[in-house]
Amino acid sequence: MKTFRFELGHEAGETLTVSELKNELEKYPDNMPVMATWEGVRAYIDADNFETDFVDKGKLEDKEMCLIIDVEQY
Repeated sequence: MKTFRFELGHEAGETLTVSELKNELEKYPDNMPVMATWEGVRAYIDADNFETDFVDKGKLEDKEMCLIIDVEQY
């Protein structure tokens, strides 16, 4: 897990690493469709909507390259 912190130091949230995500996905059938949810909408996931970017939530030392999946195009 990667923990991000606000500038004052308290936790902003945690997120899975790619390795942890792969391990979780192995629990499901290979042919099972994958969806994302955003504000109650079930959105499609397309590999063309994957990007990487540096992310921090305020604490610069937490800054790390992350995989970002855009699910706003539903």
